[in-house]
This record gives sequence, structure tokens and C-alpha cells, in this order.
Amino acid sequence: MDDAPSSIDGQAAVDEEDDKLLTEHHVTLLPAHLLKETPSQRDGIAREEEDKHRRWACGLAQEAGILLKLPQQVMCTAQNLLHRFYYRKSLKSYDAFVTAMGCLFLASKVEEKPKRLREVLFAFHYVYKVRTNSTEKMELGGAMYAGWKESLVMVERTILKELGFSFYVIEHAHRFILFYVKLLDGDAELAQEAWAYCNDSLRTDLQLRSKAEVIACAAVKLAAAKLRRTLPSLQEDGVDWWAAFGVDGGELERAAAEITELYAASPLVWLPSLAPGPRLTDPAFAAAVLKRQEAREAEKAAAAEAAMPVEDLGNAEGGEAGALPVGYPAAVTVLQRGEIRRRHAEIGGHLLQRYLPRQAVFAHAFTKRSHVCTLDS
Repeated sequence: MDDAPSSIDGQAAVDEEDDKLLTEHHVTLLPAHLLKETPSQRDGIAREEEDKHRRWACGLAQEAGILLKLPQQVMCTAQNLLHRFYYRKSLKSYDAFVTAMGCLFLASKVEEKPKRLREVLFAFHYVYKVRTNSTEKMELGGAMYAGWKESLVMVERTILKELGFSFYVIEHAHRFILFYVKLLDGDAELAQEAWAYCNDSLRTDLQLRSKAEVIACAAVKLAAAKLRRTLPSLQEDGVDWWAAFGVDGGELERAAAEITELYAASPLVWLPSLAPGPRLTDPAFAAAVLKRQEAREAEKAAAAEAAMPVEDLGNAEGGEAGALPVGYPAAVTVLQRGEIRRRHAEIGGHLLQRYLPRQAVFAHAFTKRSHVCTLDS
């Protein structure tokens, strides 16, 4: 009995540590030990290469969001989720193109501006066609569509699991732009330019390392410098304008420098996947998906045939147990027979007419073992 309090305390400590680990990716800013090294870096990908794929994937999400006429808040959340996800998983495990699709699809739900799955798929396919000059078409229900759909659903589930199903703490710098510009006696042009800098800052993981107020002040400062506007000075009172908003001058300069570095990089049109295996856009991927679909359908049909008692399908004229009713074509395959038996059980004996020759007309009297079949002469 003396050991009970210590064991309870030990369990409480374990629970507290588990809660700490679970909430690390729920807070607005990520802790330093997670920012130090990413999973992609541990897999041997250079930080510069990882940043390129992050920027490229964020650009895809932004472009597809504009095509879908989503509000900017949705694209902000999508890019925030993408950066958070790649602090949990490596680019060698999850393709950036698929992750961008999953993050935008999920962000539209988080921000209560949901889009249909097919709309997201076709928007990203259009982006792919424009960026690669591809003439390949995606047909609703086709092999490519099925493969993209399967990948999108799977990556959405993975993002939800990795981020702990918690997104309500995401805060964007855009919400402070208009407020700051108004207090600084700025005009609409200054606000628009600062808004654009905020959009560009989403290409980096700055939003996971700096507060939204810092990014907003950095955007306003860069916009004022570009437009050659002089912001009101409060130095006579011993306070800079950004300090009035609770922002440190050193953090402001670092954020502004990181945003500025984006414009020195060359534009990214299309990048090869770092994940092994065929990509969504490869013909081999669609062929593999189609093969898996056919295998699943064959398994379902075989399982249905094995589960259905054959004696339930004796015909009305005293035929042997397990025989199909009179009127079925002799060329009905084994898989079709299994499907017929399964359908027969589901709808109480009303056999599907599509399996019969056109001249066969079934009049089904629903009794235990009676099937009446008449043929048009």
C-alpha cells in the first residue's frame, strides 16, 4: 500500500509527458527542438532542397485555391498545415504534390468553405497541365481519377492523424494588416502591398517560428519601403511604431530579411518527386490503381460466391441445387454468377435483368424456392 502514491505520481508524470508530446504540433509556434532538424533532413535531404519543395507545394496550393475561388484564409491555413506536416513526415515518404492537394482539401473544411473532392482534383489537374504543358485528360471515374482520389483521401487521413485533429490555434498575419495600416495612417495601396508580402511569407515556415504580429509588421515595413512611404515615427516618445504593437525590432528585421530572400530564388514550375515509386502524373500509377481495383472486385465477387449457399438458387422446375434459373446465358462467367447470387440475396430474389438475354422475361413469384421463368417466343 505504501507504493500506491508513488505509482500514481509516476503514471501522472507519464500522462503529462504524453500530453506535452501531443500538443507540440497544436500550438501556434513550434518548439525549438522540432525546428532544429526536420524528418526530411534526417532522411538525407538538404535543407535548401527541402525549402524548394515546400515553396513549390505552397505555390500549388495557392494557385489551386484561386482556381476554386476560395478565400485567402483557406490558402493560408493550407500552407500552414503543409509546413507543419513536413515537420512530422519526410518528403521521401509523402510527395509534395499529393500533400498540397490534401492540405488544401482539409483547409477548406477547417475554414468552413468546403469544396467537393472532385473539384479539388480537377483544379490540381489543371495546374499540373498548365505547368507541364500536358495534354493528358482526367475523366470522372477513369483510372487517373480513381488513383488521384485514392491518394487524396489517404493523405488527408494521414495529415489529420499526424497533426492530432486540432487546427483551431492557427493564427494568420493577415488579420493584423488592415488594423496596423489604419493606425499608421496608411492607404489602400499600402495595405494591398503588405497583404501581398504576407501571402509570399507563407511559402516559408516563418509562420511556425514567428508570431503573426511580427510577420504583419515585417510585411508593412517592406511594403512601405517598396512604395517609398514614410511611416509615422514615435521615436520622440522613445518607442518605435512596431514596439507599440508589441513586436521586437530584432525579430522584425529577421522576418523581413527572410521574406526578402524569397525573391532571390528562381521560379519553380515543376519539381521531380522525392518519394519513391510512381507519381500521380505517371501512366504507371494509373495502371497500378486500375489493376488494384480489378483485383478488389474479383476478391469481392469470389467472397460473395463462397459465402452464398448454393442450394438457395435451385430453379423452380426441380433443377439441381445451385443451378441458375432457366434463361441465363451459358456464357455467364464464374464472377458474374457470384455477383448474381449476392444480388439475389440482397434484394430477396429479384435477379438482375442485365445478366439475362434480351428475349428473357422473368416473372418472379417470391416464394422460398420458386423461380418462374417465361421466354418470349
